[in-house]
Amino acid sequence: MDALIIEKTKETPEINFNPTTGVLKISGRAYSNDIYQLFKPLNAWLDQYLAKPKDITTIELKIEYCNSIFNKLLLIFFENCKSVLQKDKKLIIIWKYEKGDKESVDEANHISKLIGMQIEKVEF
Repeated sequence: MDALIIEKTKETPEINFNPTTGVLKISGRAYSNDIYQLFKPLNAWLDQYLAKPKDITTIELKIEYCNSIFNKLLLIFFENCKSVLQKDKKLIIIWKYEKGDKESVDEANHISKLIGMQIEKVEF
C-alpha cells in the first residue's frame, strides 16, 4: 500500500498518510467549497488501510482554519478510524493548535465529546 500525499492549496490542507508508520497527518487551511473532493481519496485510502491497520494509528491535525463542512467530514473520518479499536489496535488523535487559540481547543473538545474519544491537544 502506498502513502497518500496531497499537496496543500490555498483552500485545502496538506495530506500525508503513511501506511508504514500508521501516522495520518492533515495540516493547513480547509475551507474549499468543494472539500468533498478532498475526502474522496482520503476515504478510499482509509478503507484500504483499515483492512490491515498498524498496531497504533496516529492522526495528527494541525488545522489553521476550517469551515463547518470540513468539520462534519472530519467527524465521519474519525468515526471510520475508530474501527481499529475493534481490532484491538490503538488510535491516537493529536490536535495541534497555535498558542492562545482558544477556539481551536474548544473545537477539539467538542469533537472529542461527539466521537467519544480523548483528543490530545498540543500547543505550538
